[in-house]
Amino acid sequence: MSLDRRQFLSSVAVPGLAQRERPNIVLLMTDQQAGAAVSANGNRYLHTPAMDSLAAGGVSFTESYTTYPVCSPARSSWFTSRMPHETGVRVNGQPIAAGIPTMGEIFRAQGYHTVYGGKWHLPKSFGGVTGFEELIGGSSLGAEMDEPLATSCVQFLRKQPKQPFLLVASFMNPHDVCSWIRAHPGSRSYADVTKYPPAPANMAVDPEEPEHLRHHRYGGIDLMSQGVGIAAEWKRDDWRFYLHDYYRMAEDVDRQIGRVLSALRLAGLAGNTFVLLTSDHGEGMGAHRWVQKAAFWEETAKVPMIAAGWGVRRHGVVDTHTLVSGLDILPTVCDYAGVPPPEIVRGRTLRPALEGAGLDRTFVVSEVRYGDAAHEGRMVRTARYKYVVYNGGRNPEQLFDLELDPGEILNLARASDAAPILQRHRQLLAGWIRETRDDFRFPV
Repeated sequence: MSLDRRQFLSSVAVPGLAQRERPNIVLLMTDQQAGAAVSANGNRYLHTPAMDSLAAGGVSFTESYTTYPVCSPARSSWFTSRMPHETGVRVNGQPIAAGIPTMGEIFRAQGYHTVYGGKWHLPKSFGGVTGFEELIGGSSLGAEMDEPLATSCVQFLRKQPKQPFLLVASFMNPHDVCSWIRAHPGSRSYADVTKYPPAPANMAVDPEEPEHLRHHRYGGIDLMSQGVGIAAEWKRDDWRFYLHDYYRMAEDVDRQIGRVLSALRLAGLAGNTFVLLTSDHGEGMGAHRWVQKAAFWEETAKVPMIAAGWGVRRHGVVDTHTLVSGLDILPTVCDYAGVPPPEIVRGRTLRPALEGAGLDRTFVVSEVRYGDAAHEGRMVRTARYKYVVYNGGRNPEQLFDLELDPGEILNLARASDAAPILQRHRQLLAGWIRETRDDFRFPV
């Protein structure tokens, strides 16, 4: 029989456990940062020295995926290791369902001093930012939130806090690109575009893309022939301008993260602290002429995942093979902290991969909803392929060979020679749906 949230928290509260030698945990969260928007991962059009320093001291996973390419649902998975359809957070602004243990509560029950700063975006989850006894920093937009949040984190670390502690610093940028996009609705001219990154090579939009994807792209109306939709008036140089400014926002948040990491070192705490950095979802970056999130393209679904510090045995590694999910955060930090995880977790601890043993995983899953249950999609990523299926509309399936087609240009879902691969991915998703009691319905 499954334990409910109250029973679980009571069962793991062990008196005296806080006296054991256990690491501090620092989680650094950004918002809307694509996995490619880290210079340590090979992007030469921006410079993120703080994130690069983490990668140099640990492991950067390039095959890291969000559970849902929208803020609140993805965040609900961070703190519970459950899929958004399980947490009840299907769109932005919904609370985590009652009865699911959350990270703050779990660590607090084990004697950790739990501290949270910045964006939460899961309102009314049991009354607030659940389980965190100390709240620091935070405001609204990245330009207003991130510097004060970093300052609050620096002050917290300087005062030699009670150990062990769990500190979550949830920064806003580069999410400010959303406001930037709304402020640039049309095309413009530029005096000098040489300083801008090149436009993406995979800008073409598939005229046969899934109807549900087009529904979101064009606000529910098929207006492809009229050239409308998000950023539809932009020319190639507009896309270059947008990428340039998006990268500057990533650099802005990197500077604030650098301040936190520096304070951790100066306080003499770095040697006893496990640090993990990630983001809730990516950004379209112009691939398939897509901006913002809510799609399963590599640019929107992939996020940074970097771990370093206490207990991490691999250093300076860019791991391009291990499949990683936002579901893995809670079991990973529980493992390093010696904290029992909840009875039900959908993720895996990344400790084996961080110690060089590898992670035995064949696929990860993501999901999305476009406004209502009639417009939902699911994604399965395996070692070589990505399978996407929506629960209705024309052309509901996509299958991409990411080894030969990393830009996701050629949809193989209707190719006869790819039928066995398609069927295998359907079966993987069907098994996951049964395991997680998902109510998603295949249209095929």
